[in-house]
Amino acid sequence: MDADKKWGITLLVLLGVCLAGTAALTALVDPFFHYHKPLKCLSYPLNNERYQNDGIVKHFDYDAVITGTSMTLNFKTSELDELFGVHSVKVSFPGAMYKEINDNLEKAVEANPDIRLVVRGLDKLWLLEDADETGYDRESYPDYLYDDVLYNDVYYVLNKDVLLHNVKDVFGFTCSGQESTDFDVYGNWMHAFSFGKDAVDAVYHRADRTDEVQEVTDADFEKLRENLTLNVTNLAEEHPEIDFYLFFTPYSIYYWDNLNQTGELKKQLAIEEEAARLLVEYDNIYLFAFSDLFDMICDLDNYKDEIHYGEEINSQILRWMKQKEHLLTKENYREYYERISEFYTAYDYESLFMPD
Repeated sequence: MDADKKWGITLLVLLGVCLAGTAALTALVDPFFHYHKPLKCLSYPLNNERYQNDGIVKHFDYDAVITGTSMTLNFKTSELDELFGVHSVKVSFPGAMYKEINDNLEKAVEANPDIRLVVRGLDKLWLLEDADETGYDRESYPDYLYDDVLYNDVYYVLNKDVLLHNVKDVFGFTCSGQESTDFDVYGNWMHAFSFGKDAVDAVYHRADRTDEVQEVTDADFEKLRENLTLNVTNLAEEHPEIDFYLFFTPYSIYYWDNLNQTGELKKQLAIEEEAARLLVEYDNIYLFAFSDLFDMICDLDNYKDEIHYGEEINSQILRWMKQKEHLLTKENYREYYERISEFYTAYDYESLFMPD
């Protein structure tokens, strides 16, 4: 064998060893928990929901789940655990539609037969989305972390960014003596924003007023039913042993102003009421709604924009859930929607924008 061929073979062997070593290191540390739960000897930062949530529900130890969109990121699992006597994880997906959240919950109940409680926010913005709508860019989504196909794991174990950032961050956390990120902190955005009227006004773009009132149609109701059936109620029906504590996210008065400006207020109220009618039929679904807490909704100190509320409201929601306060039932949901319809239809929205 000539020298060039030996040199070529040596390079290939060295390259193979390097690749195998990289893959082995990434799989061993496993910053996205694709193969196993966190190693006890390492500290892990939790900082990327769409890369870590799948592994969390598959491999962590828990019997309760908090999930939803950014409206649920400020929940603290420690508070849920203390109130309900559970051991919970938080696996929220910012900007997610109902399908993405439900897909993750299906993975959770498949992987973990011990689950007995799910706390889930239902964003009213997505009630009328198509049942198969995800809202994310499919091409950039890390599908290799979500499927059971082995060969495409190369995108994980031989990923330069994963090695130089995520694996490195685990070692950085560990060497600096930091503890793994807990689920109270995971995703919490509370301290990154300002709250109050000035903050909301700075990001709110008020729509032009229209006199055209949108009406709800049979097609709207059918789309709603399909979305809820496939992405909410089927799972509850299949798992009567799990209690599902659902809540309609309590957006601010500016959200209602936008509906009023665009002529969608009547339609949105009808859609929400129909959603409530469908959900209260299930014995293991507890549906909570807070839009009749008018002082809270109208107090912009609770909000950073028209829909996002601060962590104190998240904490209060858990306390209300424990006490079964603001629970919608077959007996009271119509009265609830009559009450909020009267308030938000008659509200003086122009007063929100008058100079002090």
